[in-house]
Amino acid sequence: EEIIGSTNEGVSSIKVHLTKTKKMQEIACKGVFIAIGHVPNTKPFKGTLSLDDAGYLLTKKGSMVQTEIPGVYVAGDCSDHIYRQAITAAGMGCQAANEAERWKKNQKKKKKK
Repeated sequence: EEIIGSTNEGVSSIKVHLTKTKKMQEIACKGVFIAIGHVPNTKPFKGTLSLDDAGYLLTKKGSMVQTEIPGVYVAGDCSDHIYRQAITAAGMGCQAANEAERWKKNQKKKKKK
């Protein structure tokens, strides 16, 4: 319902609505993490990339980010059905960028031969 605190002091507590008792409760805390959804937004890739039954993009065996299409990588909550957090998405994005860069360099080497 409400995040309580100030710009100078930061978060001090949150007010939550308890759905079972219909009561409000204030919980002391120093920070808040808000999940914005649990449905992966992967519909545009259906039919092009492999999806699991829940709609998450599948990666190639042995990789966390490589798809079955060479040069196409996935990262974050569209493929991470366990954590679905911004920090893991950032790490996976970095990993995917590194993999894509290696793939691109390898493609240039193949053209030179």
